[in-house]
Amino acid sequence: METKHYIIFNPVAGSRNAQSRLQAQLDALSPTPYTVLITRDAGDATRLVREVRAQEAGPLRFYAAGGDGTLGEVATALIHTPDAAVGVWPCGSGNDYARMYGGVDRFLDLKQQTTAPTVLVDMIKVNGYAAINVVNLGLEAHAAATMMRFRNTPVLGGKRAYWVGAISAVTKHLNTNCTVHLDGQPFYEGNLLTASFASGQYIGGGFHCAPKAVNDDGLMDVCAIRPVSRSRLVSLLGTYKKGGHLDSPDFEGIRLYRRVKRAAITCQKETVLCLDGEIIRGKQFELELLPASVRFILPGA
Repeated sequence: METKHYIIFNPVAGSRNAQSRLQAQLDALSPTPYTVLITRDAGDATRLVREVRAQEAGPLRFYAAGGDGTLGEVATALIHTPDAAVGVWPCGSGNDYARMYGGVDRFLDLKQQTTAPTVLVDMIKVNGYAAINVVNLGLEAHAAATMMRFRNTPVLGGKRAYWVGAISAVTKHLNTNCTVHLDGQPFYEGNLLTASFASGQYIGGGFHCAPKAVNDDGLMDVCAIRPVSRSRLVSLLGTYKKGGHLDSPDFEGIRLYRRVKRAAITCQKETVLCLDGEIIRGKQFELELLPASVRFILPGA
């Protein structure tokens, strides 16, 4: 049976010339038939893919033309769907999932992806949502929430937006009071600066928050950082961005690290949680690692 190809394009993902660059890729696809579906709001990518799946038999390939949020939404609709696969054509402000495979260049040839092999990767289920890359709590989640407001502005958008969000978060949302259980066992109670629950490794356009994470090992890498003063935080940011926080003596006494399958978070007040750059809100969150649950298109594998 012939594979059917769908491009899920998010026109506000980050890159201003994304539409013209994508059109050049679509022109090169000929004679391969394809359908372009355009998102307008958060959640549209998941909805559109589910609608296609309800109407079309496989094999199907979906290409998330956007950032990590678009990729995560498409992948969410394809959990445990063996006759469908998701690829990414990165044109967002972060493109962090592609970074784990060496960067965006590997994924820019859309025609190559139509016949490229697939690999099984893990997903993280979060309440009624899912993430393919990283779930963040605390400072990084607040930074992402602020970034959403600036990512398409002329001066502060694009890759600068995460730094704008980080600065805002440091001044307004330094700590999150919560209780965290991992695999049913107590892990932490009290104020946290930030915590990552990761299948992938990068967030925010290159922050290496989970340097030891592997996206097909059936485990979530959990790294939490205890509260520090603002001045100390500034001195630690460079090491954290490079992924040195798991081994650096500068983080002794303030880092906590585990590799688990499940996590439960209860916060004292409603807070934000960041899933692949997208924001949800609540006080209680249940996270579960779904091993080998999505087929990911990997050119050059």
